Amino acid sequence: DLISAMDVSAGEDGEREREEVIEEKIKTTFATTYPKDKFEVWIGSDCSSDRTDEIIKSFLPEFPNLHFIRFDDRTGKPQIINELAKKCTADVLALTDADTFFDPFTLPKLVAPFAKKEVGGVQAHMISVAKPGEKIAAYEVRYYNWEMNIKKGESQHGSIIGAMGSLFALRSSLYVPVPKGFISDDFFIFMQVLRQGFTTVYAEEASCLMVVSGQSDVQFRRKARISQGNFQNFGYFTDFLNPFRNFKSFAYVSHKVLRWVTPFLMIAAFLLNAVLAVWNNFYEILFYLQVLFYALAAVNFLLQKIGIKLKPLRFIHHFVWMNFGLLAGFWRYTMTNSDGTWSNKK
Repeated sequence: DLISAMDVSAGEDGEREREEVIEEKIKTTFATTYPKDKFEVWIGSDCSSDRTDEIIKSFLPEFPNLHFIRFDDRTGKPQIINELAKKCTADVLALTDADTFFDPFTLPKLVAPFAKKEVGGVQAHMISVAKPGEKIAAYEVRYYNWEMNIKKGESQHGSIIGAMGSLFALRSSLYVPVPKGFISDDFFIFMQVLRQGFTTVYAEEASCLMVVSGQSDVQFRRKARISQGNFQNFGYFTDFLNPFRNFKSFAYVSHKVLRWVTPFLMIAAFLLNAVLAVWNNFYEILFYLQVLFYALAAVNFLLQKIGIKLKPLRFIHHFVWMNFGLLAGFWRYTMTNSDGTWSNKK
């Protein structure tokens, strides 16, 4: 099959400037063992303001099947993907981020599952590594590894719920344009494959590498933005909300919905515990433990501001801070209308 690999110069941390990674991205992509006459690469730049576009253009003479489109107006990653998809005539679309790198066998292994007619989407195996010296990133790496294990289990039932945007593929005939204003394009695109009756599977041997940032403010903004996109999808895929309907719906509710509502469950548990503490000593102890838990997260936050890092408190702070990010995303979902664009200043 012919592959169209679509790469968007708009990172998950909100950065459109990718000059530090785009050269390596192009080189590792074209170092593939997949036949060169069987794939093409489309790169969309969301109005990058650094040397990203210049670097991409320098590779055009070397790789005739590399195509580049610059969007002069802030369009947003989802709409760029929609535009690139219109120009692709391949059998398979592979979507990837600029800061995700391949090995020579990634693309061949990624498309291999499409030999089965029932397979509509394939998730690559993401190897995430923390930036040197950034401890917070280590918890994000563990999260991504956990997420990969869940997707591996879902794959046994042909029902991976949402793709990791680092690298995934689908049959081009199954691509459904992402609605304007949507943020979590990868989740929307993969869920549409399931909705059309095809399976989504995990290709463990199709590995890619992504470096995870450990800056807590970057991760917070990322979580808030993804959370906003999650609730957009929540309202769109209501037909998957009955967990007793089939495995796809069960996986959707247990894997995604429960995670999205965790901040609300934490608030409910705290308030309910506060009420019960008045009537029972056991619940009073639990309530004080909850207060201590959140207090330790706050203490670690303040200590980090003055350069003091205590390892035992780091996980508590990360857990609370990231769930607060999910809550902030819900607030943004209810109070604002997103245009789907990234911003360095937000």
